[in-house]
Amino acid sequence: MEAPRVLSVYPAECEEWVTLRNGERVFLRPVRPTDGPKIIDLFSRLSPKTIYFRFLTHLDRLRPEMLKHLVEIDYVRHFGLVAVIWEMEAEVETIVGVCRYIATERMDHAELTIVLRDDWQGLGLGKMMVTRVVNIARGKSIERIEILFDSRNDGMQQLFRSLGYPVLHETSILDIADRMEIVLGSVNL
Repeated sequence: MEAPRVLSVYPAECEEWVTLRNGERVFLRPVRPTDGPKIIDLFSRLSPKTIYFRFLTHLDRLRPEMLKHLVEIDYVRHFGLVAVIWEMEAEVETIVGVCRYIATERMDHAELTIVLRDDWQGLGLGKMMVTRVVNIARGKSIERIEILFDSRNDGMQQLFRSLGYPVLHETSILDIADRMEIVLGSVNL
């Protein structure tokens, strides 16, 4: 496998420790090009339902080109934030969640995705990560964020409605995915 390529300087200013509702401390930081093995480990710990809700298809593994796309980011058009814990017994840093946006060519519109390991859902981590990623996108002059999701993914719908953004929700007529769009220009967080 060839060495990952990054186009911009790693934004260390986006690193931050957060405390979840259960008292757990989690380190949020931008994705690094060396995170491939940790992303594979995260994927291996997701339930089939969570994998489907994230990728909107059934996957049994991440193909090399998918993994490359997930870790080779430029921090401008494509930004990713990971939630990291330290597993004492294994003495290893582990990624338990990833939130990212990928902007269009014009940089005014982006698609946002988020996935959390099943045992880290429902603790407020998703809301913290989405809020930070959306604020970073706003700082890059992105005006609208689009989220594609399975209509059965109640957690995703509740998460985005709880953030306080104006939300446009379209139900898919093709049963592929519903779409929500957040308009950033009119919201102050």
